[in-house]
Amino acid sequence: MTSKKGFCPETEMLVEFSAGVLGPAESICVSAHLHFCSKCREALLQLDQLGAKLLGEGEGEPSGKTSFEEVLSKIEFADEDVKMQSEPSDEKQVVFAPVVDRLMKHNLKSLKWKKLSSSVEMAQLETGQNVFEVSLHKICAGGKAPVHDHQGLEYTVVLKGSFSDERSVYREGDFILREPGQPHQPIGAQNGECICLSAQSAPIKLTGPFGFLMNKWLQIHPS
Repeated sequence: MTSKKGFCPETEMLVEFSAGVLGPAESICVSAHLHFCSKCREALLQLDQLGAKLLGEGEGEPSGKTSFEEVLSKIEFADEDVKMQSEPSDEKQVVFAPVVDRLMKHNLKSLKWKKLSSSVEMAQLETGQNVFEVSLHKICAGGKAPVHDHQGLEYTVVLKGSFSDERSVYREGDFILREPGQPHQPIGAQNGECICLSAQSAPIKLTGPFGFLMNKWLQIHPS
């Protein structure tokens, strides 16, 4: 894990993550980001220490973390991976970030990749929740995703390589939130494929030519 400057979750999101009240899909994305970002790991440690102090002084209520850990156990990753306080014991098994590695059962090649366009592929991950579709998206080197908007929230964490859109360039570890009314066209870097973790609460909406014909077929499948 390396220190970096980039796109990070809002402080409020880290507070909810620390308190154990952030949703499972969002927590997966935050966990993946923490693997890359020392700044957010340090902030989370401070939040955890503050929460423990408040509980110890009787000034806070139980956060519900036990029930949250039960949710995490259903998608088969441990609490130490969520908190990212130490390096994984077996580096050879980790492909991107421990939480992602566990979700894809340590085997990128075994995932069922579905071609979404000539440049983009998607492989869905089983997460045990029914709000967000959590998946990996792969853009080939120099590939362009269709121009699209969003009908709900979409969280993205860059796991490998980089991509750009009309707003910025996004590199490994960057945490991006997209909301309705923010159309864009992701373009993969020329020097290699880009793989991202994404969590979508609603299907995208194609805005290019003939997009209106395709949108009625676009769906998400939380699992």
